[in-house]
Amino acid sequence: MSCQELEDDEILKIAEPMMDDIMAGVSNRDYKMHSVHFSVSLKGVLTQDDFLAACDQREASWGRPIAREKVAIFRREKSFTVIWDQHFDHSTEQVVALTTIALKGGRYFVDYFLIH
Repeated sequence: MSCQELEDDEILKIAEPMMDDIMAGVSNRDYKMHSVHFSVSLKGVLTQDDFLAACDQREASWGRPIAREKVAIFRREKSFTVIWDQHFDHSTEQVVALTTIALKGGRYFVDYFLIH
């Protein structure tokens, strides 16, 4: 099935649990939880040390992640990208959380991730 054919609610049913694990990993400084849905290529880009350093920086600046609100969904043939307005407990700044989820071998994997 093409990812372009998926409805918003179908995409969110896939993406939300993955994003929950990503953000729980950030909150708990748990790289294994954070990266459990990552593709092999993404795991090769983000090391545990890099992850922990980013956690330190985010927590010092924004605190811990709390609620998020979907902003947009972009679809491609074999992937989709979801963009959220991610809230943190010690910041009033707007923070974007973005994840691209790719369909590979019949399974969905997080292929790109950004908090900015």
